[in-house]
Amino acid sequence: MDQLDILKKNWKSQTSDTPQFSTDQLKGLLAHKSTGIVKWLFIIAMIEFFVFIFLGIISHFYNKSSEVDVIGLMGEPFYYGTSIVHYVVIIGFIYLFYKNYKNISVAQPTRSLMKNILKTRRTMKWYIWYNLGYIMIVGMIAMTLVIPNDPQIVALMNKPEMAGQETALYFLFLGVSFVIFLVICIVMYLIYLLIYGILLNKLKRNYTELKRMEV
Repeated sequence: MDQLDILKKNWKSQTSDTPQFSTDQLKGLLAHKSTGIVKWLFIIAMIEFFVFIFLGIISHFYNKSSEVDVIGLMGEPFYYGTSIVHYVVIIGFIYLFYKNYKNISVAQPTRSLMKNILKTRRTMKWYIWYNLGYIMIVGMIAMTLVIPNDPQIVALMNKPEMAGQETALYFLFLGVSFVIFLVICIVMYLIYLLIYGILLNKLKRNYTELKRMEV
């Protein structure tokens, strides 16, 4: 039982003979806890952002040393263009998380606090679905560019026994790519559900308590 549960229990069971806990005290504690949760959302998003930048740098240098230039196959304008747009969008989300963090305070009215909590949960859900959508959509577009230009796949399609089956083979590789990206998205969704889901559920709980106090 945390501090909020203890205060709620005392607030509900208080009598004239016990110390009086006001609604403002409960609201203040909820605001404090919500601020801490939003701060963690901001910190985790920042960590994730720098991890992806690090992975991007690693993949860039690995591609340079690899026998197959994957970035070249999909086209450098596409790869670097989508990467830049992605990072700009992520920075935008981080700014929104920081803004939500600064907007939640004890001094604001209860309804404003509730509104900011809802806004934070909505922003985080957009962030999660954006990342998953980016992986699936950009990944599949990249594969439609890579598959026809991959030397190994082209050599396989040019074999005499594959004559007339080039299109079927192309869609087979595309289907396998789709399944791989789908599995990646499912795994990432489960990770998001574990990390962000716990924090979002706590925010939802705080919102419910504030709504109950408003009634």
